[in-house]
Amino acid sequence: MMNNSKKIVHAGLMICIFTNAVLSLLAQQPLSCLSPKIVTGFEQLASIERLPLLYPNGTKKNRFISYDASGGNGFGLLQSTFTKYNDEKGDIVIFDAYGPGCLYRQQMNIWGGRGVAGNGKSRTIRIKYYFDDEKEPRINALIDDFFSGKYSPVDTPFTFKNGTQFGINYYPFTFKKRLRVALSDTSLIRLKKENWNQGGNWYQYDFLTYPVGTDVTTWSESEKNTYKNKVFQQWTHLGEDPKSTTGNKIFENTVQIKADDHAIIYDEKGKASIVSINLKLDPFTEETFYNTYIRIRWDDLSNPAVDVPLSYFFGGGGWKDQYSKKTLKNLLFGFNSDEHSFYCYFPMPYFKKATIEIVNKSKTDISALHYAIGVKPQSVVCYPENETGYFMVKLTKDSCPSGTKIIDSPKVYAKPYELAFKEIGNGHVEALNMFSGNYWEDGDEFTYIDGSNTPQIHGDGTEDDFNQGWAGGKFQKALWGSLDMGVKGVYRIYLNEPYIFTDDIQMRFENTSVRYRKTNGRFRIATPDTVVQTEFMIWYYKANSEPVLHLTDSVDIGNTLSEKQHHFIIEGQTHSDTLTDCFDSYESADDYLQSKDDGRAFNKFISFNVSINPQNKGVRIRNKINRFNNGIQIGNVYVDGKKIPQPWYILSYSDQIAKGNRSFDGWFESEYEIPEKFTKNKKQINIKIEYISAVRNELNSYFIKIFDYK
Repeated sequence: MMNNSKKIVHAGLMICIFTNAVLSLLAQQPLSCLSPKIVTGFEQLASIERLPLLYPNGTKKNRFISYDASGGNGFGLLQSTFTKYNDEKGDIVIFDAYGPGCLYRQQMNIWGGRGVAGNGKSRTIRIKYYFDDEKEPRINALIDDFFSGKYSPVDTPFTFKNGTQFGINYYPFTFKKRLRVALSDTSLIRLKKENWNQGGNWYQYDFLTYPVGTDVTTWSESEKNTYKNKVFQQWTHLGEDPKSTTGNKIFENTVQIKADDHAIIYDEKGKASIVSINLKLDPFTEETFYNTYIRIRWDDLSNPAVDVPLSYFFGGGGWKDQYSKKTLKNLLFGFNSDEHSFYCYFPMPYFKKATIEIVNKSKTDISALHYAIGVKPQSVVCYPENETGYFMVKLTKDSCPSGTKIIDSPKVYAKPYELAFKEIGNGHVEALNMFSGNYWEDGDEFTYIDGSNTPQIHGDGTEDDFNQGWAGGKFQKALWGSLDMGVKGVYRIYLNEPYIFTDDIQMRFENTSVRYRKTNGRFRIATPDTVVQTEFMIWYYKANSEPVLHLTDSVDIGNTLSEKQHHFIIEGQTHSDTLTDCFDSYESADDYLQSKDDGRAFNKFISFNVSINPQNKGVRIRNKINRFNNGIQIGNVYVDGKKIPQPWYILSYSDQIAKGNRSFDGWFESEYEIPEKFTKNKKQINIKIEYISAVRNELNSYFIKIFDYK
């Protein structure tokens, strides 16, 4: 019996040892990595740890605005640029997007003196939201209540109205098929009948669209969303890490750094993610604030991903702006001059090694730099290496003489824009900080993505692009605000509506200082009043790989040889022509990218064969059209005879036609995403574009480019 007992004890001991060994092994294994699958709405807003994940092919950032496509400053003219079309009820439609998608940001500016809700024109305007082709709106609210947080569940801090200036709304609305937004009021009908077409009516609606077939649940007022409470806590506790700190490992110490010397405050190997950087600097002076650098390296990247002064990295800009005595507090970065402190909460994954170095380029010894670096081990949060971008920053400085003409024209000047950001690769922009001198806010944002000549994001005034209005003010919100005014120390965190690029990106801001130049409040130290200066600090994520979008073929419509090579067929041709026109112009550069091209219009279909890479992961079509007086245009797409369920909304912006010098005209490059299942393992495909609808009862095409994803 004793021997048997010993055997039982021995067996139990072995089981215990084996169990502990397994548990120990499991403890060393990472949890399943974060999935790059699409999540939307409050879940995405709450999940800040997901920011580094690269977006699936075909995910796009989009914007509806009341902009003047003729290149002028006719933004917000009630009928020419504000109204997209009138629906069957006579309401003014301002937004009409097709899903799957999610509307993340709404900026509205209609309460000024000339706006449709200003000077007593109307206090009863209602805003209506129609989801998925429903006949009745799920939301029907007074627009003042909606933006003031008085309409449940669209409440503060997700919506904000600044008196009679502007409103901002960040309550996310997901839609599976379609989302349409309209304004309704008897005064609007009266103003339309009176042909009232004044300005003072602006808006920007930013949203993401996802690949065909993405599983998105349409928003419902009755849905219970626990993520909303989490986002509420994040946005009302600015300065604290908005992510969970469970499992964080803290690397903390205090070092001295003499002038012209450096200190490495983090140097680790392995796989992990830095989730917080907290610093305290003594002495905290102009000299140390602007001349102490932070330098971060990831894995085997040849260049530092971060190499800028502390002032820029944490949102305070350069010495010309003199913000070293200010305090900035937002969701992901900031500083406090009274406490001598800085914080950054962007998640920063790495897969081999990471170093953080502080370089003292000032003439003052740093007597004490206290740092606390928060790190999530891979066992707590794991990122898929091939689907994750590295955290990076870039500082871009630009300048321009403010009044030098290059040709004898009243509207063309030395440089029509200031460059904010330029990058090549696959990634997404998450935040932007702007500092300027002698820059006038009427300049618009022009953001070009993946080589398109049409700006995918077009603004209607720089202060509006930064969520403000009428020159802006000293607001500091979770995702937007400023240290000074609308273009001086202003920031915007895009968070879950980032600028997604798969090949390249250029962000520009229009230079209109010559036409609207004023002096009050726009000078900088050591900046001549004849020079426009801008500085843009960009926080973004980028893959350590080549761009994933590649041009594989093109069809020159109207060119006999190209059409023959691609077996081009057209049915229902309405006309062919040769046009000279331009893309969206800058106000100080008429006829921007003007070119001459020939093409065809049709009311049945066109088809053609194109070459692609058999290893493709989907295909993008880019069709150069002319939009003059043809309004909203829709077509169907077939690949090798199979109809893709999602129609091509070739131009969904507006049905407005030319009114005076305000029109939606010129060249436009429309894009359509073909899912991988239609193109996989094929060297060649036949594409058919079928007419559905347009104002002039025809579609047109002048040049088609075919890209595939690697």
